[in-house]
Amino acid sequence: MPEYDKSKQLAVVMNDKFICDLVGIKLEEAGQGFARAGLDIRENHLNGVGIVQGGVLYSIADYAFAAASNYCGEKVVGVETSISFVRSVSGGRICAEAKEVSRSRSFSVCRVDVRDGDGNLLAIMNARGYIIRPK
Repeated sequence: MPEYDKSKQLAVVMNDKFICDLVGIKLEEAGQGFARAGLDIRENHLNGVGIVQGGVLYSIADYAFAAASNYCGEKVVGVETSISFVRSVSGGRICAEAKEVSRSRSFSVCRVDVRDGDGNLLAIMNARGYIIRPK
C-alpha cells in the first residue's frame, strides 16, 4: 500500500479556498487526531438578527474535523455530521477544537467543540469520515 505524505495531505486541507480565502478561517494547530481552527468575526459572518450565522459555526467545525482526521496522511472525507448550536455570539474570535475519538480501518469519528474567545461553548459537532484506501 502506498504511503501518503502527511504534510501534503494536510496542505490539501489547509488550502481550502472557500474556508480560508472566502470565510477567513485559519488552521492554528494540527496533530495526530487533533486540530484547532480560529476565526475573527467580521460583519459578513453575521445573519439578519446580528449573530454569527450557523453556517459559519458549521464551517469552522467541519474544517477542524477535516484537519484532525486527515492529519495522519490518509484521505478522509466526511460522510455524516450532526451539530447542536448551544449559544450565540456576535463578535470577537471563535475557535473550533476537533478530537478524534475513534478510528477504525474505514472510519474516523471526531467530536468538535466551537467556543468563543471567553471559552463559552457555542456548538458541538459529531462527525464521521470515511477513510479512502488506495486500490
